[in-house]
Amino acid sequence: MQDDIIFEVGGRYRNRLGWYEVLNIESNILKVRYESDGKEAALEIAVQKRINQNIYQEEQRIIPHADHFQNEKYFRTLGYLSVHCFIEAIIPFKSKCGFDKTFKIIKGRPPRNNEQGYYIHNDPEVDKWGIEMRLTFPMQDTTALDFGSPYVPVRSPDPTKFRINSNELCFRLLKLGFNLGDVHDVEKIKSSIPENYRTAFEVGIGLR
Repeated sequence: MQDDIIFEVGGRYRNRLGWYEVLNIESNILKVRYESDGKEAALEIAVQKRINQNIYQEEQRIIPHADHFQNEKYFRTLGYLSVHCFIEAIIPFKSKCGFDKTFKIIKGRPPRNNEQGYYIHNDPEVDKWGIEMRLTFPMQDTTALDFGSPYVPVRSPDPTKFRINSNELCFRLLKLGFNLGDVHDVEKIKSSIPENYRTAFEVGIGLR
């Protein structure tokens, strides 16, 4: 439905700066007012169409299920994890360079030497297992959570916690705005959630 977007006066649309209302349309220019600060701007229609399409496609890529209610459960899970999970990377010495490059692509900076959850095997012989990333979280019953197929949590050695060993899942979370360790930028993560699932995300923040 995003391929043939039609701008209308009074309509609500968005770009990388946020949501805006169209005040006027003249030729190929939109006069708009941003919701966040009330500032007005003149925007080219063709550019705004492309931006809307790109945002829509990005959001579709992070929606894991075809079923709406299952997706709500997934985004509630992300809300819960944003305040309760610990992400760690256990990295053999020979894999450090490759991991650091991937991390920099995702986060825009290399990992710091004292980065929480960033563990390097200093013994160069300890490399046969490759990089191992792990998600750990405290919850007694995981039936309320959905991590997207095929990830299934198992009991941690700490009986009060569950964990998932998955490089793919942990990298996915880092791309959504999570960090290594347990301090995550909840608002940044929330901004990457499709708008129709943000209420589910907020509900997840309150799960215990």
